[in-house]
Amino acid sequence: MNHLEFMNNARIPGDGTLGKKPRIQVTDIDAVSIPDEKHEKDGEYIADTKSLRKLLKLYLYSAFKLQGSTCSIHPVNFAFLLVQTIKIILISSQMFDFGYDRGNFSEAVNRGHLTLRHLLLEGWDASWETLAYPPAQGEFAVYTIDDLKSGINFAVKGYYNAEEEAIGYFNRTKNDTMEIQVKYFDFPGFRDADVSEGVLVKDKTFPVDKGLTKQNLVYDYDVNKEFEAQQLKQPIKRMLSTELRFSIHSVRVYEKVRLARCLNVKGWVTFNDLDNNGQVSVNLETLTSRIKCERMNLTLKDWALENTSEELGAALIVFCILSLMSSTYSIVLAVYIFWKTKGYMKKYYKRYYLPMDDDETDLPVSEYLRFINFWDIVVICSDVLTLYGTVWIVFENEQSEWIVETLDSYTVWLGVGCILAWISLLRFFKFHNKVHLLFSTLYRAFWNVMAYLLCVLVLFIGFWVGGFVVLSPYHVKFRTPESAAETLFAMVNGDEIYATIAILENEKTGGDWVWWFSKFYIGAYIAIFTVVVINLLIAIYMSAYESIRSYYHESPDERDLGPMEKALRRYLSEQKSSNNPIRASICHLLTDNRKFSQVEETLRKEMQKLVRVSERDVILIKPRTLKAFMEGEKQRTTTVKCGCFHISFLSFFGTGK
Repeated sequence: MNHLEFMNNARIPGDGTLGKKPRIQVTDIDAVSIPDEKHEKDGEYIADTKSLRKLLKLYLYSAFKLQGSTCSIHPVNFAFLLVQTIKIILISSQMFDFGYDRGNFSEAVNRGHLTLRHLLLEGWDASWETLAYPPAQGEFAVYTIDDLKSGINFAVKGYYNAEEEAIGYFNRTKNDTMEIQVKYFDFPGFRDADVSEGVLVKDKTFPVDKGLTKQNLVYDYDVNKEFEAQQLKQPIKRMLSTELRFSIHSVRVYEKVRLARCLNVKGWVTFNDLDNNGQVSVNLETLTSRIKCERMNLTLKDWALENTSEELGAALIVFCILSLMSSTYSIVLAVYIFWKTKGYMKKYYKRYYLPMDDDETDLPVSEYLRFINFWDIVVICSDVLTLYGTVWIVFENEQSEWIVETLDSYTVWLGVGCILAWISLLRFFKFHNKVHLLFSTLYRAFWNVMAYLLCVLVLFIGFWVGGFVVLSPYHVKFRTPESAAETLFAMVNGDEIYATIAILENEKTGGDWVWWFSKFYIGAYIAIFTVVVINLLIAIYMSAYESIRSYYHESPDERDLGPMEKALRRYLSEQKSSNNPIRASICHLLTDNRKFSQVEETLRKEMQKLVRVSERDVILIKPRTLKAFMEGEKQRTTTVKCGCFHISFLSFFGTGK
């Protein structure tokens, strides 16, 4: 009598097994390897089982795995690994080259911007160019009528005299002009007001011409003449803002490469007093774009990117396409194998796993979730972003008239693509437990951390809103909602706690209420987030880390089993004496045909998922996992000796042995 007959007999009530003392033996059921004549004759069943096992191994096996001195290589996934590795090398090299070029262009733009500030802003000096923290000085502003008029005149004269007086090469073409936009108000009671009620805001835009004079190639300017020509009465008293808009061309020469870059600079000099409080802030903004030199009537070669290689970009495009195709193939293969597995289990599940419960007809849902591979989504996102940036570098940058924002945007896309590409490399780090330990810990703790951070977010928002509302008028680090959030995040890491407490401008507050609030507020925040929140977060990760360590210390056959199944398998494997009372009790529980209590029936059903009992054997069945199904048949391999290592290549073609 074979094993299947034992189990069939065990399932028939009153089969004569009661009262007999069984001789208990532990084995593993493999429905294909059991010498059952019915199964051997059923060629379709055997062929479908072997075919599905090959498909599952093709999709689920790692690229390579190191066990002792043997390295098992999955040829298909190993090819994917090589493609991803080469792609990462190419994108990293391109990022460095493109980053250098972008940095050089950004530096040229910023230096030109500083030059124009010195040329167009009266009173500007290098002290305003430093990023002092805390700020050592207030805004760059003017406060008198004479200073405001003088500042406007200085900016206009600096623009028109730049060609002759500036050290750098500036050129005004026929399309380069300057115009003024004045925004002003009227209200009842104001001198010479022409409005009867409310506040009326007006604006006028006019070219710079009436107040501009030229003598010996030097320009002079008087803004009063412009106001008179526009018939603006008391324009300074009622002014909200004055904006000088201009454009100018420039050429930058680079000694190292003996090349030049032609630029078009658009600028705005603004004098703002939008609240009419008497402080007029002065600022200059510019937008610099790289243009073709022929627009300036110069016979210079258009120089775009110095370090970035089009050949490297073309190679990266090829490997990104290969990576995109392999990831798409992986997703399509996962869908195909999923439906093949569902069809197989629907047809053969009871035949292969021999469940005692008639309602058990398929594998657990958790096993099918293995076909959802988020790594492929990460790789596809990385490839799309990398292609988007690289195509511009290879095919469009020479013809494009780009600005710093253009380079910044493509740098961001390439940067995100590079980060995702490096992260996706972790998917291949399953070849050894120690290497995969970090990611396994993060994966195990992910949902616990998300649930924990949700509660922390509620606390953070409370402190954020309260701190911003109370401290923003008197504290530079809480001036805006963004800066308040950044300050709180920095304090979690212990950064500049004393500075945050000390730089409160208490002399501007109305009493000591805000001062006392700031002390308790910062102290409570540090106590809660630094002492409690961070330490609890560390504890969550430590708990996950210990779980993963214990997981890898177990044998591979037990890692995916539940506590009861794991304990039972260990016990039955170690305790082989047929006189053991627990083994006899298991046999009696599963073969007795009397009516059981609800608790006993529940235990009986759980036990039936793990073992089968006959008058001679206690048969330990395989776990209901895809891993156990795949390993039910030995994979055909080709082994090559390389020094002290044995390299084993898995074969997915031919008949497994």
